[in-house]
Amino acid sequence: MDKTTRWNFASLVLDGVCFAIGAAFLEANTLLPSLVSLLTNNSVIIGLVSTMRNAGYLLPQLFVAGYAERLPFKKPLLRINGAVNRLSVLLMAMAVFLLAGKWPQMALISLLFAIFLFAITDGIGGVPWTDLVAKTIPSTRRGRLFATMQSVGGLGAFCAGLFVRQVLASVAFPFNYSLLLLVGFVFMVISLIGTLLVKEKAGVVRPSSTMAEYWRRLPVIWRESPSFQRMMFTRMVFSCFYLALPFYVIFARERLGFAESTVGLFLSAQMAGSILASLLWGYLGDKHGNRTVIRAVTLVATTTPALALLASWMTQLGWRLGSFILSALVFATVGATLSGNWMGFTNYLLDVASDVDRPTYVGMMNTLTAPFTFLPVVGGLLLRFVSHEILFAGTVGIVGISVLLAEKLPEPRALMEQQQGKESVL
Repeated sequence: MDKTTRWNFASLVLDGVCFAIGAAFLEANTLLPSLVSLLTNNSVIIGLVSTMRNAGYLLPQLFVAGYAERLPFKKPLLRINGAVNRLSVLLMAMAVFLLAGKWPQMALISLLFAIFLFAITDGIGGVPWTDLVAKTIPSTRRGRLFATMQSVGGLGAFCAGLFVRQVLASVAFPFNYSLLLLVGFVFMVISLIGTLLVKEKAGVVRPSSTMAEYWRRLPVIWRESPSFQRMMFTRMVFSCFYLALPFYVIFARERLGFAESTVGLFLSAQMAGSILASLLWGYLGDKHGNRTVIRAVTLVATTTPALALLASWMTQLGWRLGSFILSALVFATVGATLSGNWMGFTNYLLDVASDVDRPTYVGMMNTLTAPFTFLPVVGGLLLRFVSHEILFAGTVGIVGISVLLAEKLPEPRALMEQQQGKESVL
């Protein structure tokens, strides 16, 4: 790597590592559902937390892409949007600190608004940030970059989980959660500094066009990329993983009988899974291609609800230690799945997308997946009529289909080598 690439690599690692640590203090599948469950016992609202976090990130991206692809520099957009994003975390901390004790309903409304604001601004920044990475880091180094972000950031987030456990066990509500959110805010600010340190050169842009022309071009892009279509079908089915996602921590606490402080241990288990898996995903992606990563992560995702079912069975048999170990493995596989989802599908997309259309591809992938992030709300509704075990069993069956779809994905690098071979012959 040249000097500028090394600088950008280090800046993006600082960004990604601190974002991962900060995100651990507002984790949408463990910490925030646990917090919201102390403000309401409505399972739909608890499921809404995960939906807001994921849908808010994914939905805006197709709309942002049409604007971002005409920007030669992405950092000005990231600077303004990032400031609003970080302030929303501070708003979460203040809402819990000032309102949760005496006015829990007002605290809940304020907290949900702040989570929504955080998710939306995170989504607005998703397209330009991904394009910034693609512009500044070569394809053969992106797997290493993402693996370093995830592994080092995951190690910090693992330690954060231990800190979370200590705070939840020793500090009274609501000061415990407000303190955790405030610490998350500090790390998020450092993350933004890492983004702004990146040395960006002007990139390839699409000539000025209207939004109407942009929307008319989307079906053409879809039809011209069969690899992208297959990847999207796989990711859509895989996204049914979110159906039960926010309910594992509630299940462990309320049905399996583990103390609230174990949320911190489960968070550490999730981060440990993310750390170890990220190293594997990065190696597989750089050496064997991102199709291999997608194949592996769909298989891991299928094991998560299956492990939850086994933990329930062990609890019924009175094997508490075995139930706890399996519950920790549930969250470890959640961490591995989330990191593999990001690394595998994002890098696969960057392999099949052209430079000028890259923001549009990123936006299309995420926005088309966004409706599936409402599945936690569906899961919350289902839990009014069925048990957690039935929800988990259904999730195993649906997500298992994505394993079969992933087996049929083409490898983009092999396709590019074939195309280059044809061009050399001509």
